[in-house]
Amino acid sequence: MKKLLLCFLITLMACQSPKKEEQAPTTIPSASSEQATTKQNSNNFENTTPTPTARPDFPIGSVVYVLSKAEEQATALAENQSQATESFALGSKLVILGEEGTYYKVKKGSHEGYILKSEVGYQDEAFTHKELEQVSSLIEYKGTTHTPKDLDNLSEFFAISLISEADYQQALQHSPKPFDKREEIEKKGKILSLPCQKKVAKYEDNSLEGFEAVYTYVGEHEAIGQYIVQVTGTQVVPYILTDKITGNELYMDGFPLLSADKKHIITLHTDPIHGVSDIALYHIEGTTPLRLKALVKASFAWWKCAMSPQTPIFLGEDNALYAAIYPLGLPEEHPAKLLYIRLVIKD
Repeated sequence: MKKLLLCFLITLMACQSPKKEEQAPTTIPSASSEQATTKQNSNNFENTTPTPTARPDFPIGSVVYVLSKAEEQATALAENQSQATESFALGSKLVILGEEGTYYKVKKGSHEGYILKSEVGYQDEAFTHKELEQVSSLIEYKGTTHTPKDLDNLSEFFAISLISEADYQQALQHSPKPFDKREEIEKKGKILSLPCQKKVAKYEDNSLEGFEAVYTYVGEHEAIGQYIVQVTGTQVVPYILTDKITGNELYMDGFPLLSADKKHIITLHTDPIHGVSDIALYHIEGTTPLRLKALVKASFAWWKCAMSPQTPIFLGEDNALYAAIYPLGLPEEHPAKLLYIRLVIKD
């Protein structure tokens, strides 16, 4: 009887053993097992976290502003990226140097770093006087290309201030004519001939491959004895002043505006290749023949002027220069972003 009971118990235990193997373990996991589980959960969280929504990409060289801050700033671009992101304050003005994924490489002053694309954008800004007058490059200074290394603004030569669109339009309505036009000078074929006292200055249109130039007589600055010639085409200087006595030429990067007191010539234009605005101020040393001294030539740091027939650059009856401008890097397809300036030449 005992032997039969023992056999029955052994058979019963054998039938229950597979069920024990199917039960979840009740032992405390080891430290290594917990770390592996935590790492897997972390990886799952990272993989399901949505990427921050980025604003439309801005081209390299654009000037943007910090408009928002992410709740948790990433500390690196990727595992193999050594450059850490920097925490730029709201409103910081940055220049885009490049992009990597959802980040921009940017520069503020002399400092470079990375920032999320979703944190930056354009903004309407009332530039300070210092920013309006600040330059990114100084090309010529008081007649020499040896420019002061620490000079980064044009406050010595100009006082620049923001004005309203209404003030700009009013000044435009009362502005004097930018040039004289006593006679019509027409081209014969492809040749423009300008009669000067000592010779005839001739300009022939050119249409060679890679270089095109078409010359058009615009008018003259009668007070200083100069013809004004416009040059259109590729890789050309857009304006020429031709002396009515000697036929000598002076090349101008923008339309040569003559001040009311006949002491200065000033040009302001946006370089179509580099997308920056250059200004040049010349002092008139003599007029028979015309002699100019370049007081300053420079590129503005934070804005560019609009080059549109609807928003001309002109000298007002107060002898100040007026222009419509954009923050640097902002596409001109956004007329709502236009700002307006008044620039006074300092004596």
